[in-house]
Amino acid sequence: MISCCSKLLILAVLILSGVAHAQIVDQVIAQPAIVLSYRDVPAWKFNTVLQQRNVVYDQTSALHIQIAQFASREIGFYSEIGAGIMYRQGLESSVRDELRTTEQYVHARKYNNLKLAHRLRWDQRWRDEDLTHRWRYRLSGSMPLNGRETNVSEFYATASAEALFIAENKERPAYDQRLSLGIGRQLGKKLKVQLTSQYRWEDYTAINRRSLFLNLSLYHTL
Repeated sequence: MISCCSKLLILAVLILSGVAHAQIVDQVIAQPAIVLSYRDVPAWKFNTVLQQRNVVYDQTSALHIQIAQFASREIGFYSEIGAGIMYRQGLESSVRDELRTTEQYVHARKYNNLKLAHRLRWDQRWRDEDLTHRWRYRLSGSMPLNGRETNVSEFYATASAEALFIAENKERPAYDQRLSLGIGRQLGKKLKVQLTSQYRWEDYTAINRRSLFLNLSLYHTL
């Protein structure tokens, strides 16, 4: 399975590099991650995320590495509330270190074999003396590709659309849009791997920077 994922990753990078040369995107980013989940406490869920971001188009360089801790609690009616904290360390002189806090509300429900989730999120990003607020809404869906449930060794598909409003003191507001499409495989009862491509329009009412992200994530439930 790891060999298969490596081939998919290499193929996706080559395809995305070709897309970038066609001037559809300004940069291509590879972002591997490890996500650890702990769910033994009733109604509570804890996630620890370790992630690295790398430029893989035009030049190859590591931008930053980050670690985040999230906690969420079920509140009924298919809903949960949560909060988290993240620290990001820049690996290049042009990338500033960042501390981020997050609050969110999620409503998720299954319709036959399709799971839909609405997420409202508010981020506060501290970089040096600057504080940036981001309000975000994401609609996501996932479904197994074999039957009604994703069993061990089976694949599933996932997609999402997210809109962001960004505000910072003495700066004009900015708007981002993100579209994602991915495929994953359940490796075991507590282990899965997921490959997702995400297209981002950043500050699309002014600068309109376009980025293509390739996210390879390993999920493990403790």
